[in-house]
Amino acid sequence: MIYLDNSATTQTRVEVAKLVAEYSINNYFNPSSVYVPAINVKLDIDNARKRIMALLGVTSGKVIFTGSATEANNLVLNGLARKNKKIVISNGEHPSVFEVAKNLQNLGYMVEFVALNPDGTINLDDLASKVDENTGLVSVIHISNETGAVNDIAKISYIVKSRAPDCLVHCDGVQAFGKLKINLLNADVDLYTISSHKIHGPKGVAGLYFRDSVNLKPHILGGGQEGGLRSGTENPAGILGFTLACELMYEHFEEKRAHIRELKQYFIASLQKTSLQYIINGNPENCLENVLSVSFLGVRGEVLLHCLEKYEIYVSTGSACSSKHVGNRVLSSMGLAPKQMEGNIRFSFSEFNTKNEIDIVVKALQKEIRDLLS
Repeated sequence: MIYLDNSATTQTRVEVAKLVAEYSINNYFNPSSVYVPAINVKLDIDNARKRIMALLGVTSGKVIFTGSATEANNLVLNGLARKNKKIVISNGEHPSVFEVAKNLQNLGYMVEFVALNPDGTINLDDLASKVDENTGLVSVIHISNETGAVNDIAKISYIVKSRAPDCLVHCDGVQAFGKLKINLLNADVDLYTISSHKIHGPKGVAGLYFRDSVNLKPHILGGGQEGGLRSGTENPAGILGFTLACELMYEHFEEKRAHIRELKQYFIASLQKTSLQYIINGNPENCLENVLSVSFLGVRGEVLLHCLEKYEIYVSTGSACSSKHVGNRVLSSMGLAPKQMEGNIRFSFSEFNTKNEIDIVVKALQKEIRDLLS
């Protein structure tokens, strides 16, 4: 099997899976209980928050754990929406932000959408024109899950706060955390979403960092867990597995990143040696090395995806969370023509991929595209 859909999810590390299993068996206590073993579980969770904050480059604020990044993003937008304050997001957001914003707009909230540049980054001039003193929240994805385009979140925050000093800035950091070194203090970001299963951790757990000054409204009521913002019994084993996965991502970080960068460059060079007609979407110079969005001309991406599946090669046509929708909102916002979007395939790499796998994939692409065009 060759797995090149790491932006959708990743294989769980053996060390992480082992920790989750052992913790589930030996430390199954409810952290809300008051006897010593349960209290120790709660202490482990609180320590996990501190370990993750250290990786985010902050020493103050809070981290709460949720069941998914989608839940965390919903908590941010629904928890900060005010009828008298404008919300500004980009057209490049993940559906867990974009669809919530559209729903809030339908409910009568003021929502504005910022255009994208052709490389997939947010248009800063358009952002500046839409942020004013009445703006309460700006939410911008750190790295595009569709193309890997990297937004300069420090610059975005500066633009926003120079026009609306009290405005909160939220970033969906799901594709960035573990793949870039993050310093939220320097970036002046108020809220930041991270996810476990994108970085070789278990599914069903994610995190939201926010500053102490942020006043979120809870969206799940009940026993008051997670500071009252997300009631429901915590997932201690998942949280500890998530935390270990976070830390392992940053071990030998530059070495791993260099390997993935080399894989992407090798893939591009290999495509250039073929007679395939294709276009690389976005700007490779401002794109995370983990993602390569390619439009193969004259074929449908979904058909090509299933052709590759015969070889046990697994790729995607974009965000897994958008797979049930027709078209591609992000690529369309970048100005791609319908024919270009139609043939889009997203390849996304991890440290576990190899050049030999790339050779097999390119060979399969040549054969299957030739057959589709014949």
